Amino acid sequence: MALERKVLPTKINLIRLRREYRAIRRIRRVLEEKRDVLLLYIRQSIDEYEESYKKVSEALMRAYEEFMMASAEAGFDPIHAFARTVSPELRVDIQERVLFAVRVPALNLKHETIPKVLPSPLRTVPRLVFARKLLIEGLESMLKLAETEIALRKLINELRETQRLINAIDNQIIPRYEKTIKYIKLVLDERMREEVIRLKMLKRKLAVKRR
Repeated sequence: MALERKVLPTKINLIRLRREYRAIRRIRRVLEEKRDVLLLYIRQSIDEYEESYKKVSEALMRAYEEFMMASAEAGFDPIHAFARTVSPELRVDIQERVLFAVRVPALNLKHETIPKVLPSPLRTVPRLVFARKLLIEGLESMLKLAETEIALRKLINELRETQRLINAIDNQIIPRYEKTIKYIKLVLDERMREEVIRLKMLKRKLAVKRR
């Protein structure tokens, strides 16, 4: 059933609906501003993602090149023997930050889970020490990349939801209010005209009686 058929065509309801209509228009403007800000954040996140992706690629490529050169110098057997003694787990500290009302993760590598000291034979290979440093930088860049990607996905989802609300207001809520307000106004105007005609007729009858 249409909204205008559910509301009694009274002046009080007309005032109430007009007030609600103005509030909905203000809500729509706020949502539109939110959409614009989300678009700005999304563009910034895309730039950050591309920059982080480039850093990860460069850092890992350099790290693996140095590692391969260090392995050639030190030999693969001592490196593999040391690798078997190292815990295969690296831990990440996950926190949350708020980016324009959207909760996004903040990822930080726990450095205490990284093996601190290389065995003596391996410490004498500068390339291996440098490769280790580059790998740590690459891991941190990868976490930054993952953080940016998750934030970008959440911002896009929030943008879709905001646009969905704007579309619902434009295509459903506002047209219903406009139609209902127009219906009530027409009914009240018709009643007013009928009342004016009735008063004129009554005035004529009174005038006839006086004569």
